[in-house]
Amino acid sequence: MAALSAVFLAMLVLLNVLMHFFIIKPVQQITALARDVSAGKTDVPEYPVKGRDEIASLGRSFNLMHRSLQNAMKMLEGA
Repeated sequence: MAALSAVFLAMLVLLNVLMHFFIIKPVQQITALARDVSAGKTDVPEYPVKGRDEIASLGRSFNLMHRSLQNAMKMLEGA
């Protein structure tokens, strides 16, 4: 029973670590970038997109939105 509990605990810790690095951390990075863009910062770097999963799709969408916003601001400044 103790061995089964130890395996369960080890799997729980492993899943938590994996979820942190593959889901939570990238979402927090995109959130921080979006917060900076919404505050009016124009020198925000693009999110580095790696992979083809949902987080990468979110990163690509953020980058597209950021570029579109920059282009719109440039058009407003020129008008």
